[in-house]
Amino acid sequence: MTSAAPARKPYRKAPPQHRETRNALPAAPPPPVPQPDASQEALSDSDRIKILQQQNEDLRRRLSLSTHKMEAMEAEFDGSRHYMEAELSRTRDDLDKMRDKFRR
Repeated sequence: MTSAAPARKPYRKAPPQHRETRNALPAAPPPPVPQPDASQEALSDSDRIKILQQQNEDLRRRLSLSTHKMEAMEAEFDGSRHYMEAELSRTRDDLDKMRDKFRR
């Protein structure tokens, strides 16, 4: 006897032209760490403030990029989870149908 449900084909990766493209955000090099030496001591307070402000801006930018990546990953995870829940529900329905057929 043949079953009413069509046989499923094994999973295959999509060809490259059909795959999702993920544009990775360029990784920023870490900000240069000032080396404590004789020239560092010669810096004025305003120079130190400028250096610290630049480091602060770099850190804020990196935090923003990291936050953006995390939000994108969260959205992707939620989408995958919803897809898997739907697939599980469909598979359970198929299982229930097969059990009913077996019982008859």
